[in-house]
This record gives sequence, structure tokens and C-alpha cells, in this order.
Amino acid sequence: MSLLDWISFFNDLTSSERDNLALFCQERLLKSWDILFNEWDEAVALYVVKSWQLKVYKNRSDWEKTLWLVNAWEFVWEMAFFDGDNTPKRRMASVRATENTDLIVIMNYSLVSLAKAKADIYDKISNIIRDRKLKNANNC
Repeated sequence: MSLLDWISFFNDLTSSERDNLALFCQERLLKSWDILFNEWDEAVALYVVKSWQLKVYKNRSDWEKTLWLVNAWEFVWEMAFFDGDNTPKRRMASVRATENTDLIVIMNYSLVSLAKAKADIYDKISNIIRDRKLKNANNC
């Protein structure tokens, strides 16, 4: 059984494809209030929350705006996925742990390679972006 079997995003992959992708995964613990990445950092990996929660936010000079919370088996990375091939992929927001959070880290290049073979990956990511934009609009 692959570590990725629990992530519904990858349900359409064969077990062999999930096993191959799992080779590019590792687990990581983020302690409460640790920052996973900051807005404009280079995006080199996708992060799946295995347990607990991440907060996605934007820091401004005099305030912090929470965009949404990322719960178990959800991920952060989707916006950087659509940056051009020849440009550095940059984070569109900052992310930190709300509590001690277990993550699965999947390297960016392995997902880009997978998406070239499986066109539906782009559709799934587009749907996630649409849903998060709706959540963000409802939070304003």
C-alpha cells in the first residue's frame, strides 16, 4: 500500500503510478506556528496535510488576512502549478501550522511529469483553485 492511497486526488492513478510517485515523497513534521513557506518563496513541492491543520494567509504591513485553513488530506501548492515552465514557480500566500502538523511532501517535478501523462490532473487542480477562490470570496 502506497502512502498516496489515502489521498483522493490520486484515486484515478493506477497503483503502479501511485507507487512511482511515492518514491518522490517524504514525511515532515511542522511544529505549531512554524512557517511552511512565505508568499513569493519558490515553490518546489506540494504539501499534503496528513494530520492537523495549516493556515493560508497573506501578510500586509499592518494586518494578516486568513484565506483558508487546510485540513487533513488536503494540500497546498496548486496555484504555483500553473506558472510557466520557464519561470520560477512562486508562492501566492504564506502558510503556517496551527498546531503540530504532519505533512507529506511531494516534489514539484514529479507532479509536473505526472500531469503531462495524465491530463485530468490539470482539471482537478483547476477545480481546487475554483473552490478555494469561492471560499476566499465568502470570507471577505
